Amino acid sequence: MTRILVIGEAIADFLPTDDEPSRFACVLGGSGFNTALALARLGASPDYAGTLSTDALGKRFHRALAAEGVGMGTLTRSDAPTPVAIVSPQGASHGAMFALHLAGTAHEGPAALPERLPPGVVHVHAASFAATVGAAAHASLALLREGRALASSSYDPNIRAACLPPRAEAVPLIEARVAASTIAKASVEDMAWLYPGLAPQEALERWSALGCPMPIVTRGERGALALGRQGFVEAPSPRVEVADTVGAGDTFTAALLAAMGRDGALGPASRADSAFTPERLSRWLGFACRAAAFTCARPGCDPPRLAELGPMASL
Repeated sequence: MTRILVIGEAIADFLPTDDEPSRFACVLGGSGFNTALALARLGASPDYAGTLSTDALGKRFHRALAAEGVGMGTLTRSDAPTPVAIVSPQGASHGAMFALHLAGTAHEGPAALPERLPPGVVHVHAASFAATVGAAAHASLALLREGRALASSSYDPNIRAACLPPRAEAVPLIEARVAASTIAKASVEDMAWLYPGLAPQEALERWSALGCPMPIVTRGERGALALGRQGFVEAPSPRVEVADTVGAGDTFTAALLAAMGRDGALGPASRADSAFTPERLSRWLGFACRAAAFTCARPGCDPPRLAELGPMASL
């Protein structure tokens, strides 16, 4: 199986169960956790490099990772409480979280990320604001650069403006990580925040000019668009009845990496001229869109397993 190091936060998401909202359900979330969980369910072998609290919620996170067989040799434990996000009744697409509680939590403690890629890791993925600002930012960038040089790497900024410095300061931080990545993915809403007035195609061209071989933008029900070495490639998204969009972007990333891993396109192989052909890109994007749509059809981030995805699982 493809061994992937995942860097990112674990946050308890409180989802409203009615329109008031007066009642909430607590589900496990955070971009790094979601991606590691989805990778394991889709047949990859992820190692989670994040920080978990030792409180009751942190123990839930730990049990969930262990149950899926996620490697935790790079995990950090903290006595500070688990960070929490309150999600709006409209669902959790871009900006739908109306409250993020990070101060004084395990998220703000020191992150003991490995100084070098662990043996056997062929790809490193860094997710969201935990990889962009804060305690783990510098080490995350260093690991992305090492991954790009020795294996392959990917980055998803997963913009949460409240957790970032002003745009003029945030853009260079994000672009440094894009430049260090073999693959960089953002939602169309993320791109609109980063580059007001730029069309998605123009934003992808900007990322390509930074040196990223495979920039991608996800567009919700309109599917995904990537810029490969031979031009733009897009894939549609299946129509589903949406419960919410929590974790859809993380599932997309995990499914993309899992599909690429099955095709032997991660690691040093990602630098081959034949790695990102239009045909391969189209298949990978289609599989990722299908997995993300599946996640949208049920509450919270509950990624599919290969067996649930039908024929697309046999790429």
